[in-house]
Amino acid sequence: MADTKTIECFTVGPIGTNCYLLLDEETKEAFLVDPGDEAEYLISELNRREVRLRAVLLTHGHFDHVLAVSAVKEAYPGAEVLMGERERPMAENEDLNSGFPGQHCSYAVDRYLAGGEEISLAGVTLRVLETPGHTAGSVCYYAEELGVLFAGDTLFYHSYGRYDLPTGSVRDLRESLTTLLTTLPEEVQVLPGHGRTTTIKEERIIEGFAR
Repeated sequence: MADTKTIECFTVGPIGTNCYLLLDEETKEAFLVDPGDEAEYLISELNRREVRLRAVLLTHGHFDHVLAVSAVKEAYPGAEVLMGERERPMAENEDLNSGFPGQHCSYAVDRYLAGGEEISLAGVTLRVLETPGHTAGSVCYYAEELGVLFAGDTLFYHSYGRYDLPTGSVRDLRESLTTLLTTLPEEVQVLPGHGRTTTIKEERIIEGFAR
């Protein structure tokens, strides 16, 4: 990892959601991606590292990626909760973000991000890539200088996210995968919402689906 930046993965919740922490070891500034559950555990890990949490980034609004958002925000009130602007309906409607019985949840988003927008957090510039398909407002966060893509549930190791849930679309997912697999450098590390890390080069094996 370039300079003093580290990325850690915490796998949480009933279906193994990957929550990522990017930390600048020098400044202790950090951001969290998709705190999906086990808030007490996540907060204890952040506290142990003495992080200065600047933001919580959400790739989409499904319950298994957001259940710990409110608790993390309470523990770190200065951290902004950020999400793609087209995912607003998912964030505001508990009937859309539900999963297992009793897993309906509500949470507040501080700022919605436009596709193509760039944000700077913990010394890293992230570009917001709109990747609809798994949900209508799914996004990936691309840190070009680090060669890393926080992919949410759009792209997995040798697979891709479901498109049969509310607001999902197989047509949109094909287009999103085509864009990722044909425009990003092959050496980019893909950090998915579930499962193991992969690369753009490795995932070009599913390009037939994308087309």
